[in-house]
Amino acid sequence: MKKPILWAAATLLFLSGCKKDEETTECGTAFNFNSGALIVNEGPFQGTGSISHYDLSTNTVSNLVYEKANCDIPAGLFIQSAAINNGKGYIISNGSGEIQVVDLSTFKHEKTITVSYPRYMAFEGDKGYITNGTSDGKVFVIDASNNIIDSVLVGTGPENIYSTGTKLIVPNTGVYPNVDSVISIIDINDLSVTSVVGWSKPTDVVEDASGNIWVSCQGAASWETPGKLPPAFVKIDVNTNAVLETIMVGDSAESISKIAISPAKDIIYYYKSDGVYRLGINGDYKEDAALITGAGSYGIEVDPVSGDIFVFDAKDYSGSGEVRRYDSNGTLISTSVTGVSPNGAIFN
Repeated sequence: MKKPILWAAATLLFLSGCKKDEETTECGTAFNFNSGALIVNEGPFQGTGSISHYDLSTNTVSNLVYEKANCDIPAGLFIQSAAINNGKGYIISNGSGEIQVVDLSTFKHEKTITVSYPRYMAFEGDKGYITNGTSDGKVFVIDASNNIIDSVLVGTGPENIYSTGTKLIVPNTGVYPNVDSVISIIDINDLSVTSVVGWSKPTDVVEDASGNIWVSCQGAASWETPGKLPPAFVKIDVNTNAVLETIMVGDSAESISKIAISPAKDIIYYYKSDGVYRLGINGDYKEDAALITGAGSYGIEVDPVSGDIFVFDAKDYSGSGEVRRYDSNGTLISTSVTGVSPNGAIFN
């Protein structure tokens, strides 16, 4: 974690800088995010994260787009994720406990939402939902003006969040040294919660072509309760909240984290230490070797239009990272330099 005094100093500098600009001229270079992908760079240990832009037509990356639009002030410490909704961007930093709201047409800062340990966001209608990954895990609700108006108690260490339109799916990973296995399903209409017991350390969510929910679960190490467990996918019927199937995808020495799904929503992509794998929603490819070989995966995304696979490599977690673009057959298309510790992206 960063020292609070450093962040306070940076905040004061930002405020004083903006006051001076009001008297003279607005600083920063506007950036219009109307296409491509925004890459989330967590940043180095005890350092600030950043946002990069990936141009899908030219395979070129522009780094530090938030800083360049906002007087060289960083978005926050340890940027975990980003989200977009109704012309606004949300840069989520768990290290500084902040979400920076920007206008997507300029990337200029508009507002800061303060939450102790924000992880991910989802939107439905005029409301947004933020997972707060603490031991007393909550999902905070924001209104159309980006004000927190409510909260929902879920499991411990809630991670990603996904909206089906009527329900919010929230995997709860736990908080070290304790693990969780509960998947919280929130009814958007009344914010009531159904707890579904899944598998050890559920983390990420996708929805398949049949409307079923797939939750990736990391499994457990030997020093964690209940002991060594392999990674797995839990398939859930979102209408009944029933677990339909649990599919193991490795042994207890391996782990999976972030996942992505093909545009047709019939193939799930995930990574382990030796490469990127795929799993068909009908069980296809389960026994296959890695589609993309090689270590270094820190995140994975799939372009919802082209179906191309983006693999993010944090390298040494202190210098520039890398994003590699592959087609759906696993053939490398391009490699580009990013900010420090890239972990994923959102597409527009």
